Amino acid sequence: MITRNISIVTLCVLAFALIGGPVFAAPPEAADQPDKLLGGGIVDILEKGGPVMILILVGSIIALALAFERAVSLRRRTLLPRDLVGALKEAGGDVDRLEQAVQDRKGPLARIVSAGLRRKSLGADAIEAGMEAQGGHEVERLKRPVRPIAILATIQPLLGLLGTILGMIGTFNVLAGTAAAERVEKLAPGIGQALYTTAAGLCAAIPCVLLFHWLNGRVNRAAEEWSNVGTDVILACRAKEAS
Repeated sequence: MITRNISIVTLCVLAFALIGGPVFAAPPEAADQPDKLLGGGIVDILEKGGPVMILILVGSIIALALAFERAVSLRRRTLLPRDLVGALKEAGGDVDRLEQAVQDRKGPLARIVSAGLRRKSLGADAIEAGMEAQGGHEVERLKRPVRPIAILATIQPLLGLLGTILGMIGTFNVLAGTAAAERVEKLAPGIGQALYTTAAGLCAAIPCVLLFHWLNGRVNRAAEEWSNVGTDVILACRAKEAS
């Protein structure tokens, strides 16, 4: 658990270097360019978007780091090792050989089979119940780290909306104390903040939604494959009992 947390922190730092580096590295000619409401570099957009833009950027970096860590953890060879699947099939329902196949093995599939084999004295039905219970725990264990991405996907548009409201409040404050001839120039910063934060919130949330469903789908596919392997093991055990 500690190792996984350290890896997530490391990924956040790397993601910040990849995303935040270009963001805060303003081009040298930026100072000579005229101020625009729509346009300019990323640094200019962050400045006009206000502090809410920083929160959206940080949320995007965290989501990217979490998604990368989950993508690595949910590799097929980790969730469904071929050698283990082959050993389970070759065991042919022999409990002793099944125990040897999962002995000293790590990973969700090995834990699922081991949980069932701990009830071997009660028969194949008890083994099946144990595997199903452990399988549910393993699926929950894999899905839990994916949920923060869904939370970030929900929060990012709300942050964008907050920035929009703050920008409009600033705009109305300017309207109250500005002469008609100067209103267009004075209103630009508030309108810019409202537009930038809304767009940034949506641009950050859409990839988060896609990543969440993609990672969640990988977990569901792994669960189906575990179920298929478990079914084969149980059928072999029942055939062994009947013989």
